[in-house]
Amino acid sequence: MQRHSISLRIRALLGIAALALGGSALAQTRLDMAIAWPPGNFHTKNAVAFAEAVDKATGGQVKITVHAGGVLGLKGPETLRAVRDGIVPMAEFNAPQQVGDAPLFSLEAQPYLVGDYRQLRVLHDIMLPEYDKVLARFGQKRLYMTPWPDQYLFTRKPVAAAADAKGMKVRVTDRVTSELIKQVGMSPVQMTFADMMPALASGGLDGVTTSASTAVDSRFWEFLKHAYKTNHVWSSNVATINLAAWKKLTAAQRDAIEKVARDLEPAFWKASQEDDAKSLAVLREHGMQIEPLPAPVAADLKQAAAGMVEDYARRTPPVPELLRQYRERAGQAR
Repeated sequence: MQRHSISLRIRALLGIAALALGGSALAQTRLDMAIAWPPGNFHTKNAVAFAEAVDKATGGQVKITVHAGGVLGLKGPETLRAVRDGIVPMAEFNAPQQVGDAPLFSLEAQPYLVGDYRQLRVLHDIMLPEYDKVLARFGQKRLYMTPWPDQYLFTRKPVAAAADAKGMKVRVTDRVTSELIKQVGMSPVQMTFADMMPALASGGLDGVTTSASTAVDSRFWEFLKHAYKTNHVWSSNVATINLAAWKKLTAAQRDAIEKVARDLEPAFWKASQEDDAKSLAVLREHGMQIEPLPAPVAADLKQAAAGMVEDYARRTPPVPELLRQYRERAGQAR
């Protein structure tokens, strides 16, 4: 019943938007794209740039409207199914948040598996063919995939020692981080971006694990004072289109859209890398303390992570083979 009401609400919103466009819509294919992050976030800016490039590449035949800030009411973990079911024809969503439906999407988010963007690119090259098979089973096609920048632990109070983190209620976005920080005594609370802000404002959270980009979007300096770089996981957004909607496009339109995605993805990765430094500068300007993670806390996290990757691999074929290829190419020991 709840999913049905969500579907009806979103379809009503999209119907109103289509009416507002008037008769010009009849001459074009119009596609709505849902994205949870606000207009100022670099992922949303990427999506808008993609839509504009598609418009130009198709001579105005394909118009993509980006609905930012979660205005369509979709929760992050339900987006994979929403695109499958045609509730929205397109979306950009956080891949590891879909782990309940697609366990493979948690591969890049395994703790301390990936150390930097270079290693992440190696992992993507290896894993994306398998990701695409999963997406096809969910009735959609990948257009582009863009990583989030480095990850941090943002807190109200300073964390100078492992004991300071005990009992902290910390918002997380994925199951891996939830399991990881639970093992070092923190209390994880898995919630979406939209739900996080009221929890911060009410004092219901002591901290948040996320990127500096999200910290700026959310004006963390109004609630939290300290930031510690953890880089415990990596996480990417993936932009997809419903296969039924994709097949309604002409071959020339599909070719043009694929070329746009292929050409823009390197720039989207660069935007991710650059956004971390820009966002940290904004946080410092507003008085947030950016500090190294205390060595005892870092050691506890890495100790807690030991074995998590292998446990995940045993539960999730074809991860063992993907890990073998990744470690060989990334120069990692077993």
